[in-house]
Amino acid sequence: MLQEKVPQPNTFEFPLNQRLLEEALKLKEERRILKERLSKIESSRGEVSQTVFNKVHTDYSTRLQNVSDQLLQKKQDIDRELASLYETRDKIQNNLKGHKEELEEIQFRHKLGEYTKEEFHQKAKGEEDKITRFEQVLTSVQTNIGRYESLFQGDEELFGVEEPSHPLQIEEGELEVDEWEEEAEEAQSASNADEPSTATPTDTEGEWMEATKANLQIVAPQITIIAGNENVGKTFQIRNTLSMGRSHTNQVVLKDAKSSRQHAEIRAQGNECILIDLNSSNGTLVNGQRVHEHLLTPNDEIQIGDFVMQFQQ
Repeated sequence: MLQEKVPQPNTFEFPLNQRLLEEALKLKEERRILKERLSKIESSRGEVSQTVFNKVHTDYSTRLQNVSDQLLQKKQDIDRELASLYETRDKIQNNLKGHKEELEEIQFRHKLGEYTKEEFHQKAKGEEDKITRFEQVLTSVQTNIGRYESLFQGDEELFGVEEPSHPLQIEEGELEVDEWEEEAEEAQSASNADEPSTATPTDTEGEWMEATKANLQIVAPQITIIAGNENVGKTFQIRNTLSMGRSHTNQVVLKDAKSSRQHAEIRAQGNECILIDLNSSNGTLVNGQRVHEHLLTPNDEIQIGDFVMQFQQ
């Protein structure tokens, strides 16, 4: 196994961006106080004139919005810090796995009689020391990740985590396949009641029926979540513009720290669908390649953070 640089004891600590953390905590506290005061204002509506109420309520609402906007900017900065820590964690875990496998191999070869007792202890100790050091580094990284991730717990409404429902919109005059079949069965039942018949559709009529049902099924281009934290298998129709990101205002809400609030969108232009990255912090991938603007083709895989979506047309 090639020799690699092993972290030294003085690198076990992975310092947080303390300034960023303190600024975010200060904004969080300021936002909490403004929300409490705004709540008191609203509960005291009847104690002051409408003019005074409106003036003070508007003042605090504006201040709350400004602080919330600043805090959201800090959230994006923290997301970038987290993305770097996630990458570091993955690399350390891969190294740790490699050294554990190396130790297992040494132990197995010693059992076969390949090493003397002295050789075995020397080789095994070398790997055990590396494993210990990588585990210490991993613990430090995991601790930092936990501190960043816990920073916005309880403030989910700030950046949106509630996913709105997305009922399929049916244009006037359109029918979903199940409804089409129900109406066809009702019509057939009415016809049978008036005039019994044993006739079956001709081949041409059968082909027309199958083609009509197929056209009803394909209402619009769509994306389907095939990997992610949740909602795997859920499909979203693309009618005009389909927005994607962490904010609950998006049509496709991606609850992922590596997703920006307004991350990307798909625009339907004629028979084409174009994916556009909205200057997101961590980028948008299509089939493993980072893109800014991409003309989608069937089976393209779009990746945003841990979410992977497949495009169909």
